[in-house]
Amino acid sequence: MAKKNQLLKVLITVLLLIVIFIFYQYNRTAPIISLSVSTDGRYVISAHATEDADRHKPIGQLVLWDIEKKEKTILARNANAFSAFFIPDSHEFMWQDNKNIVHIQNVEGKEIENFPHFQVKTHIMSADKQFYLSSNMEDNGQLYKGYGEDLVPVYTDGGIPFPLTLSMTKDYFLSATETCTTSPYPVVETNLTINPVNPDSSKRSSYTGVTLWDRHTLKPLARLYGNCGYTTGLISPNGDWVVTGGENLSNYMWEIHNLNNRQDLAQVNSDLNHENSERYKQKLLPKPDKFKNKQLALNHTVAIAFLTEKDFILLGKSGNKDGFGDELARLFTVGEPWIKAYVEIGNDPSISTNYYQRNLSVSSSPKAHILVTGQATGGGINVYKYHPEKMELEKIWVAD
Repeated sequence: MAKKNQLLKVLITVLLLIVIFIFYQYNRTAPIISLSVSTDGRYVISAHATEDADRHKPIGQLVLWDIEKKEKTILARNANAFSAFFIPDSHEFMWQDNKNIVHIQNVEGKEIENFPHFQVKTHIMSADKQFYLSSNMEDNGQLYKGYGEDLVPVYTDGGIPFPLTLSMTKDYFLSATETCTTSPYPVVETNLTINPVNPDSSKRSSYTGVTLWDRHTLKPLARLYGNCGYTTGLISPNGDWVVTGGENLSNYMWEIHNLNNRQDLAQVNSDLNHENSERYKQKLLPKPDKFKNKQLALNHTVAIAFLTEKDFILLGKSGNKDGFGDELARLFTVGEPWIKAYVEIGNDPSISTNYYQRNLSVSSSPKAHILVTGQATGGGINVYKYHPEKMELEKIWVAD
């Protein structure tokens, strides 16, 4: 009898372990490909895909994270991994399912709207939901405004390669993708005569790279030159600057109302090849003693995040394993090319900028001073709170 009871206990224990394992596996999330933070910094929506997913059509989980309550909810398992986006100034977000239906829903679970569309490479929407901009994965990333009967071509004179970043203010939008426009290219080109809408089969790829567009006319205003290789870029929340970074170790910002004012953002330590190397080294901000053992190397920029309306950080290529890669990031303010401070990102867990196609896996709320990244090795998020008065970044939640 005692042996039977003991055997029963063992069986129950094994069954419980199996149930726990199945529950863990069911709720485990794959790596994040895109995420977005609500304007008030309360919520995060993320879309995930396994490492062996189709690169051009990665499908996976859609997850809602409540930062305040520290809760995670899997909402769907058929999401386009490039499609997570919070609509500004709201608790409503967009995502696309595996049948290419775009859904707009709120954090309470109510669906506000849905519409059929092409498979998006990325998409953004204005706060009033009147301006929807998307990139067509099925047509090499070409840009369109609107959907359904209101679909308007914006850029069809060639494809837009991976990775692609779209950014928008009330007057402009920016497209940033792979390019190579170093010297002898000028700082900016504004005399743009080529029609971006080209229905012919022969394409010129006239506005790939970094292009600033007029949101009202849908016409290109300027091509911004300097980057080479994979490139990302954002318009500052105050609408006055464009910031870019990428694979060529060069990071720039342009003043939108004076686009010939391109500033080269300072690197770490010293740049001995800089044309004004002595003056340059004098202005470089050394790492403070508290960070002297923290890693920060010359690195390619994968993502840019604004922590306030004017302050931003550059996030380099992270380690593929926890405990490896940069632990710090450079903090800048728009209009000043010099490093303002160093902030601690940490590398355990390593953040999700371990390859360029994860450029959408970092997002921030400048108003709430919240930064969120995915993780290089897992399917969780790292959440940080920026303290502007101290110029410090505090890690407030690591979730898996």
